[in-house]
Amino acid sequence: MAKNPQEEPFSEAHLASPEYRERLMRKLNCLIAVLEVATAKVRKNMAGAPQESERLARISANLQSTLEVCIRARLALQRREAATPMLPAAGAGENGPRKNGSDLSTSAEKRKFAKLPPIDRGAISDCDFDELAKRLLN
Repeated sequence: MAKNPQEEPFSEAHLASPEYRERLMRKLNCLIAVLEVATAKVRKNMAGAPQESERLARISANLQSTLEVCIRARLALQRREAATPMLPAAGAGENGPRKNGSDLSTSAEKRKFAKLPPIDRGAISDCDFDELAKRLLN
């Protein structure tokens, strides 16, 4: 039985698939957002905790270098996407990919998220970014 490239870890062999590239781009964008928030939190903590400044500076440098790698990876993926002609998905129908600029890929996914309330500031401030980063990397 053939494996679904959507369920496998990164492989250059799957880069020909637009769905796979889209999945990678979503993960990269999420990881970049998490790294940017973590970097901001570390900088804020550096200002408030001079006794921790050396350790926090190392953490900040590690976050920044990881962020730079992710940004380069995103640019490479964008260049590949621009060089690959987009063909309509075979059989794209009710549950097929949408071309309306939405991040939601299927009608079912759109309906699911339409039922959810908007994200409020409290949910963002209560978010455990370390746990979110772990979940995104798995």
